[in-house]
Amino acid sequence: MSFEINWYRNFFNISWAREQDKLVLLVVFEDKKVATTVAKEIENWSEKFTRLTIIEKEQDEFAICCYEDPQISKSDKRIGLFITGMKQSTGYEYTKIIIEDKSTLLQITYAQDFLDIKTHEEISKLVPLRKCRIISEKDLKKQEYYFERIANIGEKIDKDSKK
Repeated sequence: MSFEINWYRNFFNISWAREQDKLVLLVVFEDKKVATTVAKEIENWSEKFTRLTIIEKEQDEFAICCYEDPQISKSDKRIGLFITGMKQSTGYEYTKIIIEDKSTLLQITYAQDFLDIKTHEEISKLVPLRKCRIISEKDLKKQEYYFERIANIGEKIDKDSKK
């Protein structure tokens, strides 16, 4: 039995929202069919074994890695979400404080036009993320960040193959 994660990198962007006292990570897809497929998977994630890791990189960039522990997952698909290249801004510093408070939710959304909020549609329910952490890219060497390291390496391979 394989415990590898199938990383979704083909989403458009992320954004942040507030739901009462919690932070919501909105993963925005421009393909509604893909968004629906991902939403069905994440809605079945076990709350106890969900992970959100923010990887702080050089040049004030960060990556987001989100998944359910594949050793626990009941799904054959074992998906994860990974995006990189986002800039650390003033908004990021505010978000970071809330994430460190461990009150984060995940939601899949679809946007026909990302810039037009009227075209945004919630595809999944709010999914609690149990273990939230912020690490440095140097921390990826540690065994506890194995899946984050694999997602990050895959991102580098994807970029290199596009050259």
